[in-house]
Amino acid sequence: MSDILTVDSIVKQYGDFTAVKSISFKLQQGKSLAILGPNGAGKSTTLKMIYATTTPTSGRVTIRNIDVSDNPREAKRHIGVVMQDDLLDTSLNVIENMVAHAILFDMSWQSAQKKAETLLQFVGLSNYKKKEIHELSGGMRRRLVLARALVNDPELIILDEPTTGLDIQSRHVFWNRLEILQKQGVSILITSHYGDEIERLANDVLIIDHGQIIAQGGTSELPSTYGYQDIESAYLGLTGYVEERDEIEQTVG
Repeated sequence: MSDILTVDSIVKQYGDFTAVKSISFKLQQGKSLAILGPNGAGKSTTLKMIYATTTPTSGRVTIRNIDVSDNPREAKRHIGVVMQDDLLDTSLNVIENMVAHAILFDMSWQSAQKKAETLLQFVGLSNYKKKEIHELSGGMRRRLVLARALVNDPELIILDEPTTGLDIQSRHVFWNRLEILQKQGVSILITSHYGDEIERLANDVLIIDHGQIIAQGGTSELPSTYGYQDIESAYLGLTGYVEERDEIEQTVG
């Protein structure tokens, strides 16, 4: 099975601060990989280097053997991105947002309209295609962003904490759509704070802290490899989480 994504020793520095410290990994076609880590660990910065909104200080990212830094436009034709900020155009309605994004990939208006209709049906928003963006719930907005990310038929979907702030029902609807994409052979790279999300969606997991990988392995095997019962306890233990119990007890008392 071929690699859709190769990340080779990427480093990102901002002045004297190193946000990402020589991270390397590969993602095979049709597989899913989760990146788990505390706020500020370097997760989002790593993703931004992969989808070419920031350039590595050193190292290399390739998508389908295309160097992302050298040829970002061509590399982006193979990927779809769901960022934390949805960046939907509030001056356009639901289907207009879809069509406008599709045209960026050189689709004709007719093709873009047809593709938009199909994808809105896939994410369960067909009945909302004429709605204004402000009329959508948070879960609907996230599903619209996912639909928009699929207009170019990407081989790889990159998701940066896609279900943060959503209620339980909306999270499960979103997960269901991702599972359908996985069955269709789409690769998934996701960052998340939720252990249950990672256990459900990911084949493999990286735990990063302070800009570097501190643990990696199969989602079901990683906890026992490092002496833990599940992903959440492995994450808390490996990242050095310590609850300030004495301080909390004093405050409550």
